[in-house]
Amino acid sequence: MTEELVITYPPPETLDDADFERMMLTREAYTAMRNARISRERHAPKVGDMAPDFRIARLAVDGTHGGDPFQLSETRGRPVTLIFGSYT
Repeated sequence: MTEELVITYPPPETLDDADFERMMLTREAYTAMRNARISRERHAPKVGDMAPDFRIARLAVDGTHGGDPFQLSETRGRPVTLIFGSYT
């Protein structure tokens, strides 16, 4: 089964001037943003795909970046939970 790309932004020709005013975008800026998003989504991993490998520094107990490195490929075959967040 292949998964079809779902486009979440409507085509610019289906929007009127009031829509662009609410979004505070010009038609051209909206079209460029929509095209960039569609391009990114075409290359993004799909549900069920293997996650791309990456390496990051874990946070140390005191919250600094002094912890052991983590590489996703070293955990293949084991469950992994990644928590993303911001404390700003």
